[in-house]
Amino acid sequence: METAVCFLLAGILCALSVLWAVPALTGKPSESQSASGVVRLWNIDTFEGGKGSRTAFLNRVAAGYEKENPGIFVMVSSYTPEGAAAAFAEGNFPDMLSFGPGFSAVAEKCARLDFPGFSGGTIAGECRAVPWCRGGYALFSLEEDFSAVAAENTVVSAGGGNLPRVAAALFSLGNAAEEESTSAYVRFLNGKYQYLLGTQRDICRFASRGVNVFCRPLGEFSDLYQYIAVLAEEERDREICKEYLDCLLGEENQKKLTGIGMLSPYYDIYGADEPLADELERITARYTVSAFATADALKSANDAAKSVQEGGSAEVLKNFLKAI
Repeated sequence: METAVCFLLAGILCALSVLWAVPALTGKPSESQSASGVVRLWNIDTFEGGKGSRTAFLNRVAAGYEKENPGIFVMVSSYTPEGAAAAFAEGNFPDMLSFGPGFSAVAEKCARLDFPGFSGGTIAGECRAVPWCRGGYALFSLEEDFSAVAAENTVVSAGGGNLPRVAAALFSLGNAAEEESTSAYVRFLNGKYQYLLGTQRDICRFASRGVNVFCRPLGEFSDLYQYIAVLAEEERDREICKEYLDCLLGEENQKKLTGIGMLSPYYDIYGADEPLADELERITARYTVSAFATADALKSANDAAKSVQEGGSAEVLKNFLKAI
């Protein structure tokens, strides 16, 4: 009797094993059998943001993407410009790169992207990088009147590797004083200067202190764009990267940029409850610089802006910006 039961159980197990094996061999893979992969994303901050961390934001987007795609991982790391440059010199590149203007070393590594081309991210007419968040330049005043703006009563906020002098020159501000961003902000509030030429970072500073200020966005120039590009060489890795880009640039995540005080290049994400950011996001700059501009080109743009502030022609600066 016991022998018969054993044979019966063995037969049942064999039948079940066949039932389990056939779908695995012939059917579509289940969620637990989905393709796996790991891609690396490096974030390089070349200019001051708004508040919080852009690397942390990219990590949160990665977590959401991974949840929808089991077995796939986006490993996000923060790099300084100097650290990234050293890695590139050794031939070490990530699968994706988030960066500000000035990284000519990665130009040839960036894959062509099927996104609407943004002038700052194109090479020979092909889209190689797209902005995923942006900032902007603006004049701030404790009074509503901007009619008295002059070089003598305005301070230009300088933070990171961006080019506020160019924004000042194209506003015909003259040779205004330029100070480190925190110092400029404090001296403006203390009354040393009547006006501050600042960025989205200052909007967040004002909000954190509950200071009521007035804003006049500057629409001629902005280099405050954070780009993202795909450098992966394997086709499967490129597919993962481009799916992540779709997620990052989608409306749901773009609207979350308010959490880090940045603007979206694609959507209006601020309202009347945040009037300064709402006003700033309505302006799209006429001029920018290439994401792949060389360090020498950026220095030359700054020098050209200084020349304008000292009485030179603004048209020379505008033509130079078009060239880079």
